[in-house]
Amino acid sequence: MNPKPKQRPKILIVDDSRTIVVLINSILQEDYDTVTAGDGLQAIEVNNREKPDLILMDVEMPNMNGFEACKIIKEQTAKKNLFTPILFITSKGDLQSMKIGLKAGAEDYLTKPFEPEELLARVQAVLRTKKLYNQLMEAYAIIDRERDTIAQIQKSLICQELPKVDGFNFFADYQPSAKASGDYYDFIRIDDDHLGVLVADVSGHGSPAAVIMAMMRVLIRSFLAKVQSPKEVLETINNILCENQESGHFITAFYGVIHLPSHKMKYASAGHNPPLLIEYETDSVQRLKTKKGFPLMIHCHNEIEELEILLPPNSKLICYTDGLTEARGKGTDMYGLNRLGQKSLELGRSQNADELGQALKQDTKNFLDGGDFTDDFTLMIVETAPA
Repeated sequence: MNPKPKQRPKILIVDDSRTIVVLINSILQEDYDTVTAGDGLQAIEVNNREKPDLILMDVEMPNMNGFEACKIIKEQTAKKNLFTPILFITSKGDLQSMKIGLKAGAEDYLTKPFEPEELLARVQAVLRTKKLYNQLMEAYAIIDRERDTIAQIQKSLICQELPKVDGFNFFADYQPSAKASGDYYDFIRIDDDHLGVLVADVSGHGSPAAVIMAMMRVLIRSFLAKVQSPKEVLETINNILCENQESGHFITAFYGVIHLPSHKMKYASAGHNPPLLIEYETDSVQRLKTKKGFPLMIHCHNEIEELEILLPPNSKLICYTDGLTEARGKGTDMYGLNRLGQKSLELGRSQNADELGQALKQDTKNFLDGGDFTDDFTLMIVETAPA
């Protein structure tokens, strides 16, 4: 089978002088295919139809000059994520005209008269730039497809259905700052009497963080799903990941195991932000802090403290990642843990877990005042029914 002939670059020559068009075409014809236009308006039309690899443009032409045509072509191609380089070839050799041409978006500027060798050298240089641009766009496209795939996998790993337990209500939601996220939440039904609640945050975001998150999910779902000690679960995950990962990332995590009949919860934290326990009967906001426990994957010998607390009737446990509390509006202030506690106490008194979750998300958006989250964020709420 004969190899497919290599496609030659296509160049659009724009000039109202037939003599110049013939001259340029004779210089280029050995290595390039050419199409022509006689003024700026025709150049726009031919560019849209032929999609050349390069445009050689005169400045002074009837109907529309080269500067105006250059601006329009650059605007049109930018909207389509295309890069069509433009090289001005003109008798206007003054510095001001050159500045105007480059400001209009041209990649290069050549004055008439010119030597054929110089024109060929300029054309080759500009086409090399276009080739590099195309290679970069292809690389970005590959990365984007990989991110899409990882994001789809990650979405399938996130807990899809909230638990249904008498005397409890639940809410959980997360918002990735990129297509793939390092945040993770889960509900693990250990047995009929025990429910695990987990919130974790892998440092950074994007694909590497999402991969580590998926590994953690596999560990806790496959090997540690029946373990009732939060301390043992987090220390085991830490040991396994430390031995098998040298990514430079780390994980903060909070894991609580609720004994459903008694409402008592054992909990442990690996450097994670302290959850808030909101008690509406006493109007109190308690931070569930622990004294021991570094983030996972920092040190293989990570001693983590385990504590126990009662989740009283008519209370809500607020778990979150720092993407929520560290969100910044148009000012310099962060949303903050104090605001999260105050709003949870204020709004949650008359709202169930789902209603409070939606209200807190809206309050955060109001605080951002049109700004965007710069980090992944997760919000989980565990509500106990009134007595």
